Amino acid sequence: MRHPETVEVLAQGRALGHALADMLERVQGIRVRRPSPSGRVIPEVDGIFRLTDLYIAPGTVAHSAGSRELAVDIMAAINESTLDAARRHKLAIAETDLPDIPEVPWVPRRLR
Repeated sequence: MRHPETVEVLAQGRALGHALADMLERVQGIRVRRPSPSGRVIPEVDGIFRLTDLYIAPGTVAHSAGSRELAVDIMAAINESTLDAARRHKLAIAETDLPDIPEVPWVPRRLR
């Protein structure tokens, strides 16, 4: 038979693990698609800021004034998508309801 405090701490640890797993699942589910200023390029960025897809409308490359213009359009869209993904990532973390973990002398705490 386990000591009641041990049982309580184990339950708190499981609750923390579940809360963190839920948060990670929400972050992994983030997909952001923000069009470029021209609307001809749409990247997809995930919750950990990876470029996962890039749509370039038919005729975009052929009708661009030059490669620099196209690159600027693509980078602007990726930047906007990444900024939105970061905002959603922070929101997912802020909305996570972490259980209270009591302070114990054998667990060092980080200073904030």
